[in-house]
Amino acid sequence: MAPALIALDWGSSSFRAYLLAGDGALLDEIASADGVASVAPGAFPDTLHRLVGGWLDLHEGLPVIASGMVGSRHGWRETPYVKCPADPRDIAAGLVAVPAGDRVVRLAPGLSCEDEDGEPDVMRGEEVEILGVSDGGGRLIVLPGSHSKWAIVERGRVERFRTFVTGELFAAIRDHTLVGAFARSAKGAPSPSAFAEGVRRGAAACGEKKPGLLGALFGARARPLLGKLAADDAADHLSGLLIGAEIAGARRLFPGERAHVAGANALIERYLAAFAALGEEANAATPRAAARGLFLLARQAGLVS
Repeated sequence: MAPALIALDWGSSSFRAYLLAGDGALLDEIASADGVASVAPGAFPDTLHRLVGGWLDLHEGLPVIASGMVGSRHGWRETPYVKCPADPRDIAAGLVAVPAGDRVVRLAPGLSCEDEDGEPDVMRGEEVEILGVSDGGGRLIVLPGSHSKWAIVERGRVERFRTFVTGELFAAIRDHTLVGAFARSAKGAPSPSAFAEGVRRGAAACGEKKPGLLGALFGARARPLLGKLAADDAADHLSGLLIGAEIAGARRLFPGERAHVAGANALIERYLAAFAALGEEANAATPRAAARGLFLLARQAGLVS
């Protein structure tokens, strides 16, 4: 099949490029650690050519579309957020073209939304993954990570979403606090049972007449001190506390629907285990959701027929 599109998932710490056919089929793939944070100001065109120059030279005139932090104020050029609810057509209308030598790269916008109290939220890059997962039938989509995203999609339109800073909070507590001291020094094999127990405790702490996550977190220190948790299991227990609290909080906002979890395999497995610990079933989304979402945007923008 002939190539029809170069799609770039360009985040803060990683770069992934997909060479796609006219029907969206994957023809080739390139992965690199050249994330946006490592690119000097003004060096994005040269970095792009270094990473995918072989494709650019071989396939003249092939359209290029990119999503992620490359479209942030710290990236190539900041693209405005599109307000939810938003469908692929709305998002495609927000594409911003930037020159890259004799080529043009179209940067995808992020999404923004406000809850009923007027509290704002944003995402940049995750929107194309959400489109890719929803195209396969997912309605409630969970993207775990430093800033986990939960989004509800109706008939291809992203209605609303909420961010949970689970991964970033885990790293901060583990690496920089007294509460995280046991987790920081934990060694040995992972403990699924300690993780599952942490998930249940984190979720339970968010219930009525319970202390909440802040009240439960000190258990990551107190339990090893009192012999109720093996010191080497403290990291899994802390991770479980945070993910359990995330799921409990998200379920108040997104009840009922089965979650479709997308992202890195290790995170998908961890979240599926967390849902199972709480008696829920969840689905693992098919890989390369970003590639599918970028192809949908390109098709809406008329870049591919």
